Amino acid sequence: MSPSEEIAIAGLVVRPHEHVVVAHGVALKLTSREFEIVMKLVEHPGWVFSAEQLSADDEADDYSPESVSVLVSRLRHKLGEAGVPDVIETVRGFGYRLRVPSGDVEPDLSTGTDARRALRDASWRLQEAVFEVEHLGNDEQREAAVDALEDARRAIFASLAE
Repeated sequence: MSPSEEIAIAGLVVRPHEHVVVAHGVALKLTSREFEIVMKLVEHPGWVFSAEQLSADDEADDYSPESVSVLVSRLRHKLGEAGVPDVIETVRGFGYRLRVPSGDVEPDLSTGTDARRALRDASWRLQEAVFEVEHLGNDEQREAAVDALEDARRAIFASLAE
């Protein structure tokens, strides 16, 4: 994704280049940390992020995984006031994810054949690799590797959805 592209998903329009999140035509007033969480979630819809993953991008000492629940609570309040309630879902015991409309949801691979389960597991390993690569190398190398891994993950899901 280029920095000038906007992301429209789950009733939100996110403009990364402007650090703006719009819901129903209204720009939300978000802190930089709230915006970082929204960006992580919209860039990977349906993925579950732990509090540690959501706080890992900031090096400030006071930004702990424990503070993520407070940030998510504030985000939910602001999103609810803007008319997009329940867009951030808590996955008990794991973390948070962006709740996307059913047409935008990736296929449920929690059941099925051994081959489907193996592909599901491979997809999750790709997700973990994306997180690791995001913190390595220079910006160009990291962006290219993340794009390649994300393309591979989406190809797995597309072939399973057929």
